[in-house]
Amino acid sequence: MLKFKLLYLIIFYILFAEISQAQQRFPTLIRTSLESEIIILSIDKPVYFPGDTVNIKVQLNSITATAVATPILIMEGATLEPIGNNLFSAVIPLNCSPGLYRVRLRILDAQGRRYIYETDCIINVEEHQAIERLSRFVYIQPDTGSVDERSAVPLDRSQIRNLRVVFRRDSIGLEMGPQFIKITTTVQLRDGTIGQTFERRVLTFRSDNDPNRDYLMLVQYRKAYGPFADIKAEEFEQVQINVDSLPDWAIIKINVEPDYEIKIGGYDRSNSFSRYFHVRGPQIEIGLSLGIPKVLFDTQAKDTTNYGSYSAMIRFYLVSKLSGHRFPINLGVGTYGVNSPIDVNTGQGGFALSIFFNVAEITRMVGVNLSETITAGLDLAPFFPIGRRARFLIAAQVGISL
Repeated sequence: MLKFKLLYLIIFYILFAEISQAQQRFPTLIRTSLESEIIILSIDKPVYFPGDTVNIKVQLNSITATAVATPILIMEGATLEPIGNNLFSAVIPLNCSPGLYRVRLRILDAQGRRYIYETDCIINVEEHQAIERLSRFVYIQPDTGSVDERSAVPLDRSQIRNLRVVFRRDSIGLEMGPQFIKITTTVQLRDGTIGQTFERRVLTFRSDNDPNRDYLMLVQYRKAYGPFADIKAEEFEQVQINVDSLPDWAIIKINVEPDYEIKIGGYDRSNSFSRYFHVRGPQIEIGLSLGIPKVLFDTQAKDTTNYGSYSAMIRFYLVSKLSGHRFPINLGVGTYGVNSPIDVNTGQGGFALSIFFNVAEITRMVGVNLSETITAGLDLAPFFPIGRRARFLIAAQVGISL
């Protein structure tokens, strides 16, 4: 008995010393009614991916061994087939879930009896970590939006609150693994400043229309990826865009890109998905404007008036329902040509109606990002000074709109 144990240890030492870097070997002791036999299972790679071929070699410790050993791969859709002398092969299905899959041995001994043995041979299947092109499977609903900020699609507040990013999972390639997604929603106010920014990190993957597999994948990802521990199963399909504040005519930008904090790989700026929306507001707006006019033409130039340096007016703006931009021509009423917005004296300023042609608004319409508060242009104003004749003025004016 002692000699047998010593021989057994020597055989194990020799076998482990001969393990090569290219293969992993799993010695298994099989005890039949006549003898003890050591069977070595060898696999060709430490890690496999869906679509890979698994090759398993079966070696017995003696040419006189009487047992016939056949490996069994415990994996749905994969069957090991003999391809040579004690060599077996199987293709891992493309829809195989990542995980550890055990190999068993079916033994036929010399007396024709059959046995099934567990082994330490494990097939490790991992996900492909290829990043799919977002344009293939990412969509915005109920409106696709605009790819250009200047032509952002105007939507009512109810439509904005119903915006969602939809993943058409059937469009994700068969060879792709989980897609880690970062969704950033930005609210840009009319003056160009950023009001709010929201970020969501989610994941999705190709659907096989099998709710059970979806659930198993969800459990796996919750265990494997800490940042996604609180992921919701319904977000595999779509993610609701939630915005707290929706100022009139603000621009909502939805940007979708791969989450490179999780995915190992190079950053591809072209693989992103951005859409722009306007929060629809009233088509007529009222605001206060303060300006510095410079009179260029006065129909009553002989009736001298000491024009001051300021004007303050209530203005009425017409807003395009398509773009959200104010039209460059607006109407106003208020004080004009005074030393302060309320300094109206005899011979110094008065009241006016104003037709203002705002050149600054035209520059914004063509994409020059001036602040919404800046005004600059020509003012045509019927002017009614205190103690002087009414007249018609043409003036250049710069100012701010509040």
